[in-house]
Amino acid sequence: MTIAVTQEDVIELDRWSVPDLEMERDGWSIPPRDSWRIDRRLRQTRVSAKTSTLFTRFSSHYLLIQTNRRKKDLPEQVIDLTFVQEEPREIRDYRLGLWLAGAICMTVPAALYSVFPAPLPWLVAPLVLAVIFMSLAVRTIRHVFDFRALNSDVVLFTIDARTPSREQVDSFLTELREGILRGQRQLPEGKRRIPLAVAEMRRLAEAGVIGKDDYEQIKRNWFAM
Repeated sequence: MTIAVTQEDVIELDRWSVPDLEMERDGWSIPPRDSWRIDRRLRQTRVSAKTSTLFTRFSSHYLLIQTNRRKKDLPEQVIDLTFVQEEPREIRDYRLGLWLAGAICMTVPAALYSVFPAPLPWLVAPLVLAVIFMSLAVRTIRHVFDFRALNSDVVLFTIDARTPSREQVDSFLTELREGILRGQRQLPEGKRRIPLAVAEMRRLAEAGVIGKDDYEQIKRNWFAM
């Protein structure tokens, strides 16, 4: 059997280029820092983890992530929102198991005490345990939005839904979505977007934003189109 290969089927990743159209960028690379136009910032702080993260959206469809953990600055991450999925994955985990365990530790001993009176000190241990369970539940509650790479399930960055306030987070998410859509409207159709997406994921892998295995998986997803 003979398979005909046309010029359109050949993709040369390192030689691909497209016109800028109306994008606010120099080609498809990250613009120089001195040309950035800051659109919005969102700072999220997790006191329990001693972590502070500043998200800065700039030049309409780029995101700068700066994280400080235990007074140490982690490497900056710059993400082109064009290659991020429009809809984030929302994760809610209210640690119901811990709340239930805490409630049991409070109610069961009290109920037994009402039927079989015992010295009050016997109630101290389960009450302390209940407080520990509930405190742990409060500290580990998760309500986050995972933003994944386009055409993959690899998470590029995560935004907490609860801090500093839900209104500020919702406003920031709306602007992120606008930046994502603005960038993706300029992407070529079909296989013509493969080299651009793969090149961006390779940049993120080299910058340590995603792992090498994640990069290879994303690349396989794109070439399977």
